[in-house]
Amino acid sequence: MKRKVVLLALAALVAALTAAAALSASPSVTITTPKTNQKVSLHQNPYLAVAGTATFADTSAGTTQFFLRRDGCGTSADNPHLSVTSGTDAGDGCGLIVDQVGPVGDVAPQASFTDYPAVDGMPLAYDGTQPIEGQVSLTGAQVGLADVDVDLQALVGGNAVDIGSATGSAILDPTGASTPVPFTIQPNLSLDGSDIQALDLRVTIHGPNVYSGFVALSGASWVNVPSYAASVNEGVEISVDDPTFSNPTSARVSGSTWSVAIPTPSTGKHTIYASSTQGYDTSAPASVTINVTK
Repeated sequence: MKRKVVLLALAALVAALTAAAALSASPSVTITTPKTNQKVSLHQNPYLAVAGTATFADTSAGTTQFFLRRDGCGTSADNPHLSVTSGTDAGDGCGLIVDQVGPVGDVAPQASFTDYPAVDGMPLAYDGTQPIEGQVSLTGAQVGLADVDVDLQALVGGNAVDIGSATGSAILDPTGASTPVPFTIQPNLSLDGSDIQALDLRVTIHGPNVYSGFVALSGASWVNVPSYAASVNEGVEISVDDPTFSNPTSARVSGSTWSVAIPTPSTGKHTIYASSTQGYDTSAPASVTINVTK
């Protein structure tokens, strides 16, 4: 429950920060049929054909890289998080939130973890057909063997979902600045195409090692999440005499065109509104006014 609260809070923050950017990248829509001020006979046309065009952002498959970052290990400014930008971290070489001193072992690994929630890069259109690759680099004395457990969770439609987990292992190298421990989370086809609102990577370090449960940051630890350039969830909705779209009708979209047949409204003037959606982005509405006769 605590993890879901964190995800919900992050979703609200990211939504506020990206609202202006989303507006500029919104899809668009036009109505080509019927024409403005067109007369429609209710007797001859019990159903009204409504059609038009719509544009959506490119949905090419790619990868979004998130870096593990912290603002100040052991200080009030400490803030473990994921970010799509890298840099020099004041918390570089941080231990776990609950850190063991001396041999780590495997007594209670579940008590030694750190959550890294994403603070940017959201929303993200998840490509569940590809594996998630990443690495957690460890530093410290680097003596022994380290196991790194990672668990990636997300918020989709307001619900917490588990994308997947994995374990990476490595013999630590005491001669290097850090030892990368790679991991691979297998594809999750059930979530392919999901629009992720928030993301959280939980890292647990355990195994027979000494003073080595310290995560090297500043670009050394990261996770690559397969993603689409924009949401693959595209649609067009129609509303009659209601610009708020409180009870819309979904149209059939084919490429850059859309169409739908709706019951012809009663006699008199009516305004038909259309709006296109792509993930969490919504276009400005288009509208035409028609005159329905007997």
